[in-house]
Amino acid sequence: MAEQILLLGGGGHGRVVLDALLAGGVDVTGILDPNLEVSERVFGVPVLGGDGFLEQVSPGDVILINGLGANPQLHGRKRLFEDLKMRGFRFAMVRHPSTVFGRECCFSAGSQIMAGAVLQSRVNVAENAVINTRASIDHDCTIGAHAFIAPGAVLCGDVEVAGMVFVGAGAVVLPGIRIGENAVVGAGSVVTRTIPEGCIVAGNPAVRIGENN
Repeated sequence: MAEQILLLGGGGHGRVVLDALLAGGVDVTGILDPNLEVSERVFGVPVLGGDGFLEQVSPGDVILINGLGANPQLHGRKRLFEDLKMRGFRFAMVRHPSTVFGRECCFSAGSQIMAGAVLQSRVNVAENAVINTRASIDHDCTIGAHAFIAPGAVLCGDVEVAGMVFVGAGAVVLPGIRIGENAVVGAGSVVTRTIPEGCIVAGNPAVRIGENN
């Protein structure tokens, strides 16, 4: 019997991910979301239940897709991924068919590349990270685990984004910059220097405006 593909979450980001899967011809079995009614359909895919549904299935029989987004906090998305991975469940990579990949790019389990994104050569995307709609990631960039690159963001070459980093919509990160773990880059910011761990920055040029606790 073919493995079931289950999407966790049918909200805004979940629907974007679902659209990418369907555009790529993936047969999605169902959606798990406690905020949706069982038997409701999203883009024709049925809602099967909430979180408890996974108690009824063997981890070896299903492949999961993380449909939680960021606001910009990423803790819920990370927790869901890590808890289910510890229970033996597997997460698939998602790639919208309109994305452009350069040579020798690497992708880990659960990473998601959304519509219109461009990744140049030797980009490395760690597990459960998201490169959202029309983001541009240039050569030799590293995107850490659970990081979230929002729509339209631009990362120039040799940028290192650590784990749990949120880069807001339309932000620009100049070449060779490192963004420390758990940092937040505000929408439309221009990052011209290294950002320490846990900092919130915004503006052009981006300056520290707070701490991400």
